[in-house]
Amino acid sequence: MAASLRGLSPVLKEYLRVNRMPDIYEALLTGLSIMCPEDYLTFILEKLMFLKENGLGTLAWDMFIEEEMKPKMKIVSESNLDMIFNFEEWLIPTPEMYATAYDHYNFKLKEMCFCAMLQYHLMQKRKQEALQERINMAVKHHCNRMLRVHVQIWKAWVKYRKGRQAMSFQKIQHVYHVSVGRVIFEAWYKHTLEARKQREYFERLERGENMEDDDLFGQGTGEARDSVSTLPWKIAIQIFSYLDVADIANCACVCRFWKVLTQANLLWSRINFCNVQKRLQHGVTDKVATRLLFKARPYLIHLNLRTCHHLTRPTFISVSECRNLQDLNLSECTGIDDETLKVVVKGCKILLYLNIAHTNLTDASLRAINKYCMNLQYLSLAFCAKFTDRGLLYLASGKCHQKLQYLDMSGCLQITPQGFQYLANGCPNIQSVIVNEFPTLLDECIMIMTEKCLKIHTLSMLGCPLITDEAFKKLAHNKNLQVLKMDGNYRVSDATMKLLGRQCLDLRHVYLADCQRLTDATLKAFSACKNLVVLNIADCVRISDAGVRHLTEGPAASKLRELNLTNCVRVGDMAMVNLHKRCHSLTYLNVNFCEHISEAGIELLGQIHSLVALDISGCNCGDQGLSALGHNSGLKDVVLSESGSITDLGLQKFAQQCKEIERLDLSHCMNLTDGAIKNLAFCCRMLTVLNLSGCKHVTDLSIQYLSGVCHYLTQLDISGCIQISDKALKYLRKGCKKLKCLNMMYCKKITKHAAQKLQRHVDVVEYNNDEVPAYFGY
Repeated sequence: MAASLRGLSPVLKEYLRVNRMPDIYEALLTGLSIMCPEDYLTFILEKLMFLKENGLGTLAWDMFIEEEMKPKMKIVSESNLDMIFNFEEWLIPTPEMYATAYDHYNFKLKEMCFCAMLQYHLMQKRKQEALQERINMAVKHHCNRMLRVHVQIWKAWVKYRKGRQAMSFQKIQHVYHVSVGRVIFEAWYKHTLEARKQREYFERLERGENMEDDDLFGQGTGEARDSVSTLPWKIAIQIFSYLDVADIANCACVCRFWKVLTQANLLWSRINFCNVQKRLQHGVTDKVATRLLFKARPYLIHLNLRTCHHLTRPTFISVSECRNLQDLNLSECTGIDDETLKVVVKGCKILLYLNIAHTNLTDASLRAINKYCMNLQYLSLAFCAKFTDRGLLYLASGKCHQKLQYLDMSGCLQITPQGFQYLANGCPNIQSVIVNEFPTLLDECIMIMTEKCLKIHTLSMLGCPLITDEAFKKLAHNKNLQVLKMDGNYRVSDATMKLLGRQCLDLRHVYLADCQRLTDATLKAFSACKNLVVLNIADCVRISDAGVRHLTEGPAASKLRELNLTNCVRVGDMAMVNLHKRCHSLTYLNVNFCEHISEAGIELLGQIHSLVALDISGCNCGDQGLSALGHNSGLKDVVLSESGSITDLGLQKFAQQCKEIERLDLSHCMNLTDGAIKNLAFCCRMLTVLNLSGCKHVTDLSIQYLSGVCHYLTQLDISGCIQISDKALKYLRKGCKKLKCLNMMYCKKITKHAAQKLQRHVDVVEYNNDEVPAYFGY
């Protein structure tokens, strides 16, 4: 139809448009499509007659459709009508449009084919990937299966090997048990023989038989074999390293093997002339020192010449030739002067530690140290009275000022605040400052040091009574402070300690003895220092049970190892209760002359199993408390001085439980007799230090008991034992071969000749036969 209307004249087209032929066509076509009449021609004629009668004013696209069947949207679009009636000639496709449509159609077909081919390719690729994944899973499964098979074979092999090992272990264990049993039996047999000899020894003593001509039991094994020579070389060298120079020289004369051992380099890296000073008849002389130093100069690292008064310039020239020397102690050497020290430091340029305390050196020596000791870290100038502030200026501006970490100026009263200013400006890395016995030390000096030297962690001011709270307020800003020592100061108060406890939380060692103004508030302040290990508040008489309770309730209680409450007269049993509950790391406790501590408190101390050393001198300790104290078998050092209530029975129970005790002080326990010492000697054979001064009932029999059993005894005090005679010294000389120190003051029955004879075998012997002083209370 569109083709038939294409050639119509414009007049006819205008006629069709004016008479709304497209609208009539649309209404009829819509009615036919919806109503679907049986006689469509009659339907068309009726509708046309209706339009003729009513006109075109009421014409609508859905007017020939009944109301209940009218659709919501048009069925025939206007563009289709325009195309049919060809009113818009530009809508008729041209040949170019057909060519473009054809090209577009071909392009779409190609695109569809390409997309289909691409999808097919991707699908094939996915299939290949899935196939490869299944192949990998199959390979992995095969590997796992093979691994499982091999693991099963390996497990069977391991089970077999373990069975074989178990059988071997059982055989080795059987051999081991047999060997251990043999060793235990032999040790038990030897112990039984020794106990039998010991029992027979004590029985013979009780029967009063003469033991002077007989060898004491346990002396010698009857073997003449050199067991050291059979040891490995390193172990033998390690054993010889505990000997001093004199002993090494004596060992070199024993045999050839020992002489070779004494030539080992390790034995000559450390020489201590101070220990052998008193053993030589004329002391350490230049001849002896230069000879040994010449031999040891390539290996010598540590050299101690303390108190060697006879040494002069030749020895110090030999010292300067020890190029590897790092540690040198020249304290109390009267032969040292500025020139000889300059020679020493000029030759020993890698010195790290230098001690020139108690010498007459001047500023010139400090200038030499400044010039040559570039690596010096430790310097002690204690009680050197001849150097001045200028010497400190040399030291602070020298080559070692950045590396100096430790400085001891104790007793150097000539130093002024200006000297401390030089040190603070030139030595910013100093960490330890020791200014003990400095009664003129002022707050200004400490404030200067703490302001510039921010790395100080150790400060000792023992014997500095002029220091006040002002210095400690400045010191509290140094949060690195770990060690603080001060005593005999009546100006420092609780306020300063509160500031220190709040800001210096890393404090570990606090020594505040005889600071009378300190109260329980100080202990409360230090309770926050979680790293506190040592606390000494001896003679702080205002400290009470409440202060100890505050201390134990804080974080400090967990690590506290040493506590000194000497003469804190207000401390009683409640403090012991708190220490027992919370201080589980406490190893040393000193509560001497704390009179309010009763036997109940001492019994609690026996339950602190971490305790190793205990001092309860002057406390109310009797037999019951001492017996309860013995429950702590780990005690090594116990002081029971002036415990007048202790008798033989209490000491017997204590000794039977604490068999490993090494140091025991029983001075002025006047109720003790020979029976107590007998039990002590029988049970505590490891005793090294024993104090029996003031035990007036002790006789020669007690010394005979001790000398027969306690062969490790190195120190013994029998001052005031008025019943001990020369016979006891003979027993000591035969039985206690390791005895180094013996005090025999006020022993009237001991003669001067016997004491002088004993000095050949004992290093230190203190003796007089004066009357016993009244304070002994006899």
